[in-house]
Formats: sequence, structure tokens, C-alpha cells
Amino acid sequence: MTDDDMPVNEEHFDSIPWSSLIPQRQDRPWLVYVAAAAVVALVVGVLAARNLQSASQPLDPVEVATEDLVESVASPPTSRLITEADLQADIQHGEAGAVAAAMRAEWFVTDYFTRDGAGGRQAELAGALGRPAPATEAEITTYVEWARAWDAAAESDGRYRVAVAFRSITATDAGFVRDIAKGVAVRVQVAADGGSRVVDLPEPIEMPSSPVLAALASPEPTPEWVATKALDQAASWGESATVVEGITDGGYWRVLIESTDTHGTIWPLVVWVNESDQP
Repeated sequence: MTDDDMPVNEEHFDSIPWSSLIPQRQDRPWLVYVAAAAVVALVVGVLAARNLQSASQPLDPVEVATEDLVESVASPPTSRLITEADLQADIQHGEAGAVAAAMRAEWFVTDYFTRDGAGGRQAELAGALGRPAPATEAEITTYVEWARAWDAAAESDGRYRVAVAFRSITATDAGFVRDIAKGVAVRVQVAADGGSRVVDLPEPIEMPSSPVLAALASPEPTPEWVATKALDQAASWGESATVVEGITDGGYWRVLIESTDTHGTIWPLVVWVNESDQP
């Protein structure tokens, strides 16, 4: 059918080959292969040149001390592996054992010398001793304010005699009253794994004696700059402060002040001022 024979209102297309619509491209894979081969040849050449250059340089001879090698191999090792038994022995007999004994002694003293409305700490004492503790009947209520160990002497295999100082506060009609500080010795057994147990009841002992100090010198007139610095140093401690007296001691001024806290309580305190701070 010719174009003249087709209806006027219908579209029609000429027959065009698809090959003529695709742009013509010339594939040249051989160029890629040639470029890759050139790069490989260049790398191989550079490596070969470096190897030849390093091989041409003679190496300096190194002397080997064969006698030292033989001696070091033949000598026996001087150390050994630390076993679990060694570690447990350090805990039981070393410093860690003394620390464990002191901790148990302070704990025991705090419970033993406490008497409250429930009749004391009988359960805790029985657990520490491994047997029932002696029961005491008393209507007085007392608590241990603090307890500190100052010595732990090793006596036998894992056993320590610990010296403990403590202070109790006792309830009275006028309120709680602090007692004087006292000393006791507590024997503690420390196990290989670090556990501890009190061996016996506390033993009363004397407190350590205090060293004798030299008497203070007589007070001197305190310079104004010393008093000012002393009050400045104590300004953050209380509401107000006043200078009482001053004494020179080894390049410093020992200044006695009275500081009043927020509750109105007056506390005597000492402030040290360096003489080199004089303006």
C-alpha cells in the first residue's frame, strides 16, 4: 500500500532499520591490554633494579659471641611461678593479714561495747567468736563513738594481737556523755583466704603514752600584718574571729585565735603565718 492509499487521519511510520539508530562504536580492547602490560613491566623493572643495587653492597660482618650464648642457655632459671598457696600465705602472714585482723578487731570492739535497748549485739558477737558471747544485763544504753587499731602484732600461725583504742558515749538523764578513751587487745585468727575470726574476749590494756613536748614560749606583741593574715586565713571557717596572742617559732608566727561558728560556739584555733610573707 502506498502513502496515497492510506487514510488521511491515521499516522504511519516509515520502516527504518534499528542498526541505523544505534551510534557506531569501534571496540578496541587490545589498547587496554597493552597499557596494563606496560605498567606491569615498569613495576617489575623497578623492583629488579632495587634488588640488584642492594645485593651489590657488601654486608658488614657481625661477630657472634658463642660463649655468651652457651652460658645463657645453660644457666638455670632463678625465678619460679607464684602459686595460689604463695598468695594465700602473703594474705595470712604479710601486711594484708595485719590489715584484715585490724578490721575485724575494730568491728568486734564496736559491737562488743555497745549496749542498746535490744540487749546489745549478741548475734554479731556470737558470729565473730564462733560461740555464744557472755550475756550481761544492764539498763544503761551506750554506743561506741569510734574505734581505731594502732598495732597488730603477729603471735603465731595467722594469729594477731590487735591493740584497739575506742571511746563510748553513754545515755544519762542529762543526755549522752562521752567516756574517756580506753584500750583493749583483741586476738584475731586470719585464714589463708583472708577470712578472719575473733579468738577471745577483749583484754584491757593501757593506752600508748604521749610524748613530752617542750613548753611554749611566752606570747609576744603580734604585728598588725600578722594578725591580718591570720584572720584572713581563718575567714572561711566561722562567722567571726579575734586574735588572742602570737608567738614566733622557727620563722613562723603561731597565732592563737578564737573563731565563732554559725551556731555561736567559740573555738580556739591556731593559725601559722610565715614571717617571709611580711609585706
